[in-house]
Amino acid sequence: MPQPSLDRYGIDAEQQEQRKQFLMLTDDDARSVAELRQWSGDVAAELADRFYQHLLTHPESARLLSSPELVERLKTEQTRYFEELLAGDYGAEYFDRRLQVGATHYDIGLEPQLYLGAFSHYMQIAFPEFAMRLGTDFPSPLLSLLKVILLDIGLALESYFDKATEQFRRRNEQLEHALQMYFQTEMKAQRYAKLAGHEIRSSLNAIANACEEVVEDFADEIPSEARDTLSRAFSRCWDVMQVVEGILSDPERAGEPQWVDASSLVDQAAERLKLHVDGDDVAFRRFDGEPQLWADPVGLREVFANLISNAVHHIDKPAASIAVEYSTSSTDHVFSVVDDGPGIPAERVESIFQPFVRGDGESNHNGKGLGLYFVQRIVREHGGSIWVESVPGNGSRFSFTIPREPLVQPASSEPVSSSDDPSAGGAP
Repeated sequence: MPQPSLDRYGIDAEQQEQRKQFLMLTDDDARSVAELRQWSGDVAAELADRFYQHLLTHPESARLLSSPELVERLKTEQTRYFEELLAGDYGAEYFDRRLQVGATHYDIGLEPQLYLGAFSHYMQIAFPEFAMRLGTDFPSPLLSLLKVILLDIGLALESYFDKATEQFRRRNEQLEHALQMYFQTEMKAQRYAKLAGHEIRSSLNAIANACEEVVEDFADEIPSEARDTLSRAFSRCWDVMQVVEGILSDPERAGEPQWVDASSLVDQAAERLKLHVDGDDVAFRRFDGEPQLWADPVGLREVFANLISNAVHHIDKPAASIAVEYSTSSTDHVFSVVDDGPGIPAERVESIFQPFVRGDGESNHNGKGLGLYFVQRIVREHGGSIWVESVPGNGSRFSFTIPREPLVQPASSEPVSSSDDPSAGGAP
């Protein structure tokens, strides 16, 4: 039988036994209580009547008893509760029901002192009644002592809960202060980011203009290869300016997913290849087709660009090859960037996506070992996964997945064509 309250409060069978042992509530006690059930039918109804008559005489408890119909229903519940007390079975179901009672009291606003006050009256009615049924008198001093004990419990609980509430209030104030500081920092960061964006745009514009002027003014004096490199640098600066311009014009939507043509992103990322090969003979090929997927175009383009440039930076032979492959599974788009470079030592494979870890410490690349870490984060933010297969001396295969089913359903369920791809305007 489900016992949600026990699960919520983590009170397992062992803890139930520990609590009963601490109170010295034994099996003999349970049997003794169960002997009183023979008179429960005679006592319960009268007890419920007298119990609620007392509650109605006190404003704090009377305000919770809003109608005669509610009082009659509660009397029925009280009679059932009384019979449960005399059942003699104090196992998991009993614990679960009592925890539910406490939660209900909180929901209706019945504070602990009212609950204990009600129980005091409860015992004043029940104990003498049962004593009479057993053929004896309940000692008046013991009843008085029970009242004092309940008063003591109530005061101790009141100070305990007040202390707990004070601590909660203090932590809440600390949280509000931390959130305020966070928002202030976030706003400051946004201002700096905007300033930095404008500075980047201005700098890229100056670099692009310089490249264009050099090509135009000294076209006959510089080698054709240098001229081509400057032209590619100009084109690259212009592409990045377009991306920065888009982010600055609508920063709230930067990084939002949209339908993108993966082949276009690969082509844009591969353009960077020409800026890094440094005269090496690198054969590049990609998959055929134009797979459409729901993704952040800037982030996904960076994934392709990083994996491709990472392969370029680790070239260890005069002629090398890099390929981007594509396949699908029942749930995912699967992309792989494959190279025939030096591969990754076996002891580094498992940690290759951790920050500041590099696959080959002897490459000609001066990176900090953060590229693959950020690639992994972008892939995971899309709901995918990434892994590497590598054989030292025979190259590496970096593969990642992007779910075919968008994590958040797009407003339009139709993919865009490559000509309408909003990411095709330029590579960052």
